[in-house]
Amino acid sequence: MKLKSTLIPVMAACTLAGGHISAHESTSTMSLSEDVKITRTQHGVPHIQAKSLFGLGYGNAYAQAQDHACILADGYVRVKGERAKYLGPHKNGQDNFFVSLDLGYKIIDLHGRVEREYTNLSADTRALADGFAAGYNQYLQDVNSGKATLAPACSGQAWVKPISGVDVVASVLASAVQNSIGRLLVQILQANPGTGNEWLPTIAKQESKQSQPWLMASNTNYQPKQLTQGSNGWAMGHEVTENGRGLLLANPHFPFNGNLRFWANHASVEGDFSTMGASVVGVPGIVNIGFNQDLAWTHTYSSARHEVIYQLELNPANPLQYKFDGQWVDIEKQQVNVEVLTPMGVLTMKKDYFTTPIGYVLEDQQNFKWDSKNAYVVRDTNLNNLEGIDHWLAMNRASNLDEFIDTFKTLDGLAFNNTLVADKHGEVFYIDDSNVPDLPAVGEELLRSHPVISEVYKKTRLAVLPGTSSALVYQQEVPYERAPKLRRNDYVLNANNSYWLTNLKEKLRGYSPLYGHVDYKQTRRTRYNLNLMRFARGADGKFDRHELENIVTGTSASFELYKPTVMATCALYAGQTIAVTETLSMPVDPTCKAFAKWDGKFNADSVSAPLAKEFFSLLEDEDLLIQFNSAFPAVTPSIVKAEKSTLVKLLAASKQLENAGFAIDAPLGELQYLQKGERRIPWPGAEHNSGGFNIYSTTNAMDLTSFAPQYAAPMKEVLNENWTISTGLSTDGYPINYGSSWMMVVGFDEHGPQARGLLTYSQSNNPNSPHFTDASDHYAAGKGLIDLPYTDAQIKQNKVSEITLSVKKD
Repeated sequence: MKLKSTLIPVMAACTLAGGHISAHESTSTMSLSEDVKITRTQHGVPHIQAKSLFGLGYGNAYAQAQDHACILADGYVRVKGERAKYLGPHKNGQDNFFVSLDLGYKIIDLHGRVEREYTNLSADTRALADGFAAGYNQYLQDVNSGKATLAPACSGQAWVKPISGVDVVASVLASAVQNSIGRLLVQILQANPGTGNEWLPTIAKQESKQSQPWLMASNTNYQPKQLTQGSNGWAMGHEVTENGRGLLLANPHFPFNGNLRFWANHASVEGDFSTMGASVVGVPGIVNIGFNQDLAWTHTYSSARHEVIYQLELNPANPLQYKFDGQWVDIEKQQVNVEVLTPMGVLTMKKDYFTTPIGYVLEDQQNFKWDSKNAYVVRDTNLNNLEGIDHWLAMNRASNLDEFIDTFKTLDGLAFNNTLVADKHGEVFYIDDSNVPDLPAVGEELLRSHPVISEVYKKTRLAVLPGTSSALVYQQEVPYERAPKLRRNDYVLNANNSYWLTNLKEKLRGYSPLYGHVDYKQTRRTRYNLNLMRFARGADGKFDRHELENIVTGTSASFELYKPTVMATCALYAGQTIAVTETLSMPVDPTCKAFAKWDGKFNADSVSAPLAKEFFSLLEDEDLLIQFNSAFPAVTPSIVKAEKSTLVKLLAASKQLENAGFAIDAPLGELQYLQKGERRIPWPGAEHNSGGFNIYSTTNAMDLTSFAPQYAAPMKEVLNENWTISTGLSTDGYPINYGSSWMMVVGFDEHGPQARGLLTYSQSNNPNSPHFTDASDHYAAGKGLIDLPYTDAQIKQNKVSEITLSVKKD
């Protein structure tokens, strides 16, 4: 059993880390030198072949830097809280983007946490991280000597500088907390017992009294949004596969740009392991989603919560004291400094922040106000999670399903993931082993049944509990034994709803409410997943790899089934003009004729698909005849009403398109596109609100890079105050920036893994790379996935380039 303690005080200088000792320890070290080969195959996928983990990290970093040096460099200075030093306080206008994040990262001190614990990390983690740092630094040396180049986004920038293994691990840790405490950084900055702008940072030292001091703008528009990670993941066993072996479908929905971008690669260490798939940029050496000789696995974003907010009861006589276990405890004030580039040069800013042994104090005026009675603190399970690299390495090395499952019993490195795995024999396994607070029983009961606390959690998914007693403050993560899991021979799947419907034949329940709800309405995409699993198996009732590839690259959506009813309703009101709002009436026929042209798909050439997209996004449960029934969760709610109210929303959708400047029967590719440099590539694919599987969106709140692309603002105009435009429609159309990223289908036969995949937005974000648009053009043209060369013979046959690096260890 693994229990990683987060005992109070969580703010102690000593942080805990995984103590995993690998059975493959010999690969963690290396001789004084070795050669690492990087062979690229179709669309620039690199195959890194090394003799040690250090060499693997080195070669992986060099190849990543060829494709993504700017993303890597930006991330390292971001996590250290140094971007404002080079770029100034603001990203756009007076938004305080850089200085806010710098202060936030300084406060939660990810880099410092790793630095203090680095020598205690496993030899494996340090070998990969040190090797990665060495390979990255070598690439920068090659840039300086003219042997390599950087993308325009960071070429010649002072913030592109050498790193250490600490930077590498801290970057991985930053990804682990990005959607928990990482999205609360501004609220932590704003925490202050005062009632005005006392929370604002101030100049630590003013060099000249004659000059006007630069102050942080009072504008606090930078508010990190709830992030929208998503994915579809299927693992199929021998009962439902054509050849009786395992099958896996991986379809993570992640950002197309920025620090959480996927990167396809093949990691191989001689005599140790050989794993192919994709990893988030910055992960050193190992594969996050992929396959080896015996297993294939994927992840989806868990619905679980990884942080708890505790409400403190304050001393009426002292707002810097709170009651805990019957005693008054001090709220501690601490200070951080950041350097900021200003018109007067680089100035040092100081910022007070507040902390308790439970966690960091946070504040916002709407939800968590620090007043005379209460303050709020956040406690995050992932702040000390330094096992991520070890955990994925153990999965890469696993040679059978039992070994793979054992990684969850001994390690707890997966910060926010569900995991689904299929083996070559046709057995499958699911687990939500993301780091979830192990609440005491009384805390779980409050989340389930307290009239206020349970309602807040149900509506907002924020766990807000009293912070008055040690009996309510969690001390560790939920152990493996009490995490949701399922092992079967037919299938397991997840599309970002909770563990409840991993398999319709064996519904799961009885776990901590922090893992998510049961007996609740599933999203349109989850319902489509469940029905595809049941009904898309072909005539033989079994899946094969080709059928899965058609699903993962398909452009259909479940709401296409509503078209006949809508057309029948159009016929009932043909020739009429109906009121859409109090001030707007519209003729039915033009819009209905346009909708009739829609082919039910979301191909780039699908006429009127944008109209369908806008229409489906306006449909609510009240527009459907059958409401949610927990006994039939895969098919309810359903069936659109054949009523005037349905046509009103169809007409409103057409008006929204006209207001944006587009014809109501425009093909999807005229509006939906991927911007690659100066090119605008028409882009196929449905979206979440249409009940799509292979989905895309204009939203990317996860891209925190300094050079994140800027697009036209989505339209805010609505025809009814109760309706919202949730598609991201703007006067530019739908600039895609999020969605299906690494697509992969893996099966097994007597020869081993048989895999196909594609990184939809292409391997490199460097406009000068030959792999900047090649895979994107491939996908946009509807050419499906590509073969993934795995064996030495396959790699040699598909080679497009090759380099050998001479790796020397200091």
